[in-house]
Amino acid sequence: MKKFLVLICTLIVLFTSSCNFFKHSNTKIESKLNKNIKYERIIITSTRLAGRYTIFDQTSIKRFMNEIYGAKNVEGDITLQPDFFIEFYDSNKKVATFKYIAGITDENQPNLIDEEGNKYYVDSSIEDEFIKRIMKKEMFKGASDYYISLLEDVLNRIKQERQDNIKVYIDINKDYLVIKYLTSVDMRNIYDSVKIQGIEIVENENQADYVINIVTSEYKDTKVVANVSIKDKSNYTKKLFYEGNRVDGKITSYFIKNK
Repeated sequence: MKKFLVLICTLIVLFTSSCNFFKHSNTKIESKLNKNIKYERIIITSTRLAGRYTIFDQTSIKRFMNEIYGAKNVEGDITLQPDFFIEFYDSNKKVATFKYIAGITDENQPNLIDEEGNKYYVDSSIEDEFIKRIMKKEMFKGASDYYISLLEDVLNRIKQERQDNIKVYIDINKDYLVIKYLTSVDMRNIYDSVKIQGIEIVENENQADYVINIVTSEYKDTKVVANVSIKDKSNYTKKLFYEGNRVDGKITSYFIKNK
């Protein structure tokens, strides 16, 4: 009887292990990343800063690959710019490249795109392998609060000149000092957090009554300095200089002047 129980337990363990080993694998991804190849390294490169991280450890590579193989096909629209390129190498030969959008947790939204434009959702746990090493987000704590407080002040100034039905386009894409430590999801959340009655933030510059451009020249633990330009439909541009104090990551006050 004892031997029989041991046999049953052994079979249960083997069955469970085999189920884990043969978990769902996406055949479309397998056609690009052959499972019979032992990949030498995976290189993840940021699209916004000169930062990259290379995975060499074979255990980490297998764990990462297992998540990639398990990605599911999705058809959702891509509304955000990719944050990273993920490249897979066999010796010195690059086998495949994917684009990756960080911070997406909705499994119906694509966060992984292959070179042919096929869209997938892969578990965001893959970020544990690289995102902290590349982005060093702790260096720019409070960046979201900084942008929100700055934009709220700018938009309220615009509203003083024109009361309602104002459409604005916000461009922080060239504010490299700060956005290199933000993901596309971070930036979308910033825009979503700025709520001024009568003002709509649009995604296309051609739809806007005003185009706001922000360039940060200094971002320190206690101080931020930024130049803001506001261009209207007649191409008249107003320029503002902002200098703010930071306490515990929060902006406490701004000194503002026209330029």
